[in-house]
Amino acid sequence: MASSIPRVDVVVIGSGAAGLVAAQEAAARGCSVLVLSKGQTGRSGATATITGDISVDGTTIHDLGLSRKSTDNQALFYEDTLKGGGYLNDRRLAQAMVSDVGSEVSSLMAAGLKVVGIGHAPGHRSPRGVLVSGMQMLQLLSKKASAAGVKYRDEFYVTDILRDNGCAVGVSGYDMRSGIRRTIAAGAVIIAAGGGGMVHPFRTVPEELVGDGYVLALQAGAALVDMEMIQFLPCCLVNPPLWRGIQFPWIIGPQSGTRAWLLNKYGERFMARYDAERMEMSTRDILSRACVREVQEGRGGPGGGVFMSWAHLPQDILDFLPQWYGKPLLRGNWHWEGFDFKDLVARIKQGYAVEVAPAAHFTMGGVHIDERCETALHGLFACGEVAGGVHGANRLSGNACTQFLVQGRVAGRAAAESAKAGGPIVGPQTLRELATPEAKTSGSNADAYVLLEKAQSIANAGLNVVRSLDDLRTARDAIRSVVEEAQNSCATLAFDSAYNRRIIDTLEARSAAMTVEAMVLSAIERQESRGAHYRDDFPEPDDRYLHHGIIRVQHGAMNYSTMAING
Repeated sequence: MASSIPRVDVVVIGSGAAGLVAAQEAAARGCSVLVLSKGQTGRSGATATITGDISVDGTTIHDLGLSRKSTDNQALFYEDTLKGGGYLNDRRLAQAMVSDVGSEVSSLMAAGLKVVGIGHAPGHRSPRGVLVSGMQMLQLLSKKASAAGVKYRDEFYVTDILRDNGCAVGVSGYDMRSGIRRTIAAGAVIIAAGGGGMVHPFRTVPEELVGDGYVLALQAGAALVDMEMIQFLPCCLVNPPLWRGIQFPWIIGPQSGTRAWLLNKYGERFMARYDAERMEMSTRDILSRACVREVQEGRGGPGGGVFMSWAHLPQDILDFLPQWYGKPLLRGNWHWEGFDFKDLVARIKQGYAVEVAPAAHFTMGGVHIDERCETALHGLFACGEVAGGVHGANRLSGNACTQFLVQGRVAGRAAAESAKAGGPIVGPQTLRELATPEAKTSGSNADAYVLLEKAQSIANAGLNVVRSLDDLRTARDAIRSVVEEAQNSCATLAFDSAYNRRIIDTLEARSAAMTVEAMVLSAIERQESRGAHYRDDFPEPDDRYLHHGIIRVQHGAMNYSTMAING
């Protein structure tokens, strides 16, 4: 029976770009590597949805042969990253991200990655956006990992990080295809499971991003950092429902540098009240807050948004956009990310405005890691969006790709070193005992989909762009009952049916509810406004709160503490 539990050197949870880079690096260093994905490798996760940029300083872009000589450099890029993050960034992580991304882009270009332009996004003082296709990047990284010997198991939902003697020793989870609970022993484990944007009802992210990685880390004894910092992307479509949350207006507006205007229902260009210098070219946090304020104060549109207009521009200005902004990511026939926006663009060129609103887009907070991407549990690492600290209170455009490429490499290297150094040798019987699920009880029969909707509704009310103490306290009390319901439901699960949707929904509802609880607790304690975190009752930054907020699970409950900013 001992051979029935497989063992590998490194297990990677998540098959997005961060996970694939980490897997390839660990395999290149002689490790056996298994990537586990609850979706399908190369077809799921946030990387596949990217139609955007990798942030690289101008000098490095020139050295890569992608632009003319620039006065921009890594020091300026680092300064902009800290300023954009409200100086809440972990300095070690931010410096590594800025310094090491050039070699990652060079490697991808050598593998065939097509760079389709250089963009200049708000918050960056120079053009730093190396425009690429996320899907092409994902395919290239999959090939590189496979060539290095990485193995994959798709449709596997990891539910537990196994621990012994203070070390990560493997994982346990639900094999969706067989309906059987499986255990895998490992010398090191990397969490690269993405963020938790799905906890909001209005979001831009794929549906699988419910915060699984945060919950895995917490339950294993690791900590979360700055979970209140949630980035909302302004200017996303409100209607029709099928398009809700799609960022097309943002792409053909401020993201691409096209000077669209934001208007309230009176036709007033309201950004003059919030950032008179940059107007619509302000950063995402300020734009999102301004849009919400206009709606709250009765100046919004019928769908709960504001209006974006290109009517002041000559009609043919938009026609030039597909020729220079990321072709062929944005096509001349106005096809983008699988949608046909030809009729919408025709209406825009006739002078009509489009109603838009902010949507949850990225979680700056996440698993607390050191400069090796290691957590507080020896042998457990995290990289990509699931890892917090690098962006501080707000993320600049393009820095997500920069983060996952750099951190994936660091995590893969460190995990390989940890696995080769050896840890406790855990026998099959001990692994089985560590992986034994809770005994079935007569617990809740709550419908998982209803629980997820409850968690989303609570997040929408308490964790939106503009927050208040009363709303946050109400959210805290409400989400705790949802967490309890979700955990009781999980205790009654029987892992005995292939593709059991109830099992998957219940696990995701639990992850979403616990993610919302961590976010709410952190938001209550940060009694200031900084970056993406805006408190009505504390509308200004307060440097007494210029520290990290830390969430841990102790004696079965989440607790909050603070930690000084590194560097």
